[in-house]
Amino acid sequence: MQHKTSNIIIAVIIIIILIAGFVFWFLFMHSTTNNGSSTNNPSTGFNPFGQTGTNQQGTSTNNTPGNNVPTEVTIPSLRLLSSTPIGGYGASTTASTTFVRWIDRGRGNILEAREDSINITTLSNTLLPRTYESTWNKDLTSFMGSILGDDDQTVTTLFASLSAQSTSTSSSAPYNLQGKNLPDGIVAYASSPKKDRIFLYVVQNGQGIGYTAPFSGGTATQIFTTPVTQVNVEWPEDNTIAITTAGSADASGYLYFINPKTGTWKKVLGPIAGLSTRVSHDAKYVLVSASDKADGVLTGIYSVASSTSNDAIIRTLADKCVWGNFYKEMVYCAVPFQPVSGTYPDDWYKGTLSTIDKIWQVNAQTGEVHLVSSVFIDAKRSIDAFNLGLDNKDNYLFFMNKNDLSFWSLDLVTAQGK
Repeated sequence: MQHKTSNIIIAVIIIIILIAGFVFWFLFMHSTTNNGSSTNNPSTGFNPFGQTGTNQQGTSTNNTPGNNVPTEVTIPSLRLLSSTPIGGYGASTTASTTFVRWIDRGRGNILEAREDSINITTLSNTLLPRTYESTWNKDLTSFMGSILGDDDQTVTTLFASLSAQSTSTSSSAPYNLQGKNLPDGIVAYASSPKKDRIFLYVVQNGQGIGYTAPFSGGTATQIFTTPVTQVNVEWPEDNTIAITTAGSADASGYLYFINPKTGTWKKVLGPIAGLSTRVSHDAKYVLVSASDKADGVLTGIYSVASSTSNDAIIRTLADKCVWGNFYKEMVYCAVPFQPVSGTYPDDWYKGTLSTIDKIWQVNAQTGEVHLVSSVFIDAKRSIDAFNLGLDNKDNYLFFMNKNDLSFWSLDLVTAQGK
């Protein structure tokens, strides 16, 4: 009996020792391990898609207790700049950074994003709601925009500029937006290559009238009149304004080059059914799309000097393409990863047809084709890209998604380095 009691006492002592050891490890050793770990708590200001956050200049803070060393945040190569509809944008690369400014279509605020920061900055609280289109000057301090009336049909064109806000005002935005309405009848406009002048296409009394004017305002100079009233316009090169008649599968389209100094016209292409075009920034090449009963759409690259056309390999509308500003022989296009049957370009214009796109690059000189990005995979949503644009160094590609009018940027240096 005494031997059995001794065994019980020894077992109890062992259990007490084990419990004490566990408590010691939990309270002391486990706490020390956690305090010295490198585990980072997510920063409350970080959003991988670039929406407004609390951290500045592309960095986030390590929130682990006792560790205040900032860690660098990787800004994704494909970046959602605005999840809400926008009304046009302008982009520029300076010696220090690339930045882009745009108009929120709903409220009319001006916003800005930079390549080295995840933050979105509101530049102006002045409201210009229902602005659906705009073209900007070189330093992105002023723009010409189109505002849709409450009847969804009347269009008003205005000129607006950003001016620094007085420090004495209560507004939190750094700029004030001032503008004025322009005369009625403006149906299309385009900025010059240097973005210091503007071309206006005005319809008055059943005639199309072309004007050029300084972007900053001033007297407009009439350069031509024509019976053509439905057009798309570009100003790709100093001495070349490009006018393409509105495209339809049931109508023959034409492309003309106009000298802005003399007003003389030169027919470049046509008649072509469903014609849509984009002209390179040296006016040497034209990205052409046309209706085709068998394939829906045909896409080619036309050489202005030789008057010859080569198959672009890709199949997409010219409306979904943009030429390089720095590398003028390069054209970037949003191309459906699978063909979508329909009547082009009419069904796409009407919105009854939508595509899911990848971004391709085509070299007009060599004919080489290169896949840049499968944006619909990276975005994890359907991307029907349009209104493509580039900064002046071709570092970033910008585009809108036709499905929801959201606004995106693609880092071409990173994307093409993969």
